[in-house]
Amino acid sequence: MTRRRQKLHAPDTVLLEPVQRYPLNTRGRDFVVGDIHGCFSMLDAELAARGFDPARDCLFSVGDLVDRGAESAAVLEAVQRHNIRAVRGNHEQGILAWALRNDIDPSLVQAMRDDPDEALADWAYHDGRTSELVYNGGQWFIELYCAEDSPVDTRDIVSYFFTLPYAIEVETAHGLVGIVHAEVPSDHWPEVTKMLEGRRSSQVREIVLWDRSRWQGSRIPEHVEGVSAVIVGHTPHREVSSVATLSTSTRALCTVTWATSSRFWTCSIFLIC
Repeated sequence: MTRRRQKLHAPDTVLLEPVQRYPLNTRGRDFVVGDIHGCFSMLDAELAARGFDPARDCLFSVGDLVDRGAESAAVLEAVQRHNIRAVRGNHEQGILAWALRNDIDPSLVQAMRDDPDEALADWAYHDGRTSELVYNGGQWFIELYCAEDSPVDTRDIVSYFFTLPYAIEVETAHGLVGIVHAEVPSDHWPEVTKMLEGRRSSQVREIVLWDRSRWQGSRIPEHVEGVSAVIVGHTPHREVSSVATLSTSTRALCTVTWATSSRFWTCSIFLIC
C-alpha cells in the first residue's frame, strides 16, 4: 500500500540490462519467490524444507526484498546466501528515490544520531520523500543511513538495488517464463521486453513496478503471448492466481504464508522446473 510514487529510474547508460535473461538450468531446479519484505529467516526455513541447494538450484525473486520485515538490513547477506536473482520492486525503487537525492541535510543525519525518534518524526513531517519511505516500511534504511557505526554500508544496498532489472526471462523445460514485479503493459511478452529496453521506457517501467489494474477488474487479457508464464508479486492475495496461461507443470506447487507485525501478506514459492 502506497500513497504516491517517486519516479527515479536508472538511465540507460547506467542500467545496462533492464531485462536479464537466464538459460536453461540443467543442474537443478528453478524457484521463484514472492515479496519477501525483510523476512529472510522465514525464507531460509522454507527453502531448507524444500532441500534448496544454491550450488544447483536457482532462486528468482519478484522484488520487494525489503521493508516492513525486521531483517531488511540483512538483504545483501540473504541475496548472497541464496544467490537470489531479483527484479526491481516498488520498495527498492522507493529506497533509491530517497537515497539518490542530493538535498539530505547533514544536520538531520546528526539529529537522527542524537534523538532518532524525535528527529525522524520531524524529518518525515517536513519532507515528503522521508514521510513516504517511513509510511512504506523503510524506516530501517533511514536509521541505517544515519548510523555512525553501522555494520552495513547503505551505499552497497543502493548500488545493488540500482542494478536490479525490471524484468527477468528464464528458459525452462516448459518454455520461457517471464518475471516482473507488478504487471505487464502488453499481452505480448516480446513487446514488453522491447519497451523496457527502449530509451523512452520510463512509463513502462512505472507499470511493471506499480500497476494493479489486472487485479482490480480491468479488462486486460489474461493470456500473455510469447511466454509460457508470467510471474508477478506486488498485489496481496490469499491464494495464488494465474497471470498467464500456465501448463499444469508450471502452476504454483506450494504457498508460504506468514504474518509480520500486524500486517498480513503472502509469499509464494513457485517451482518452475
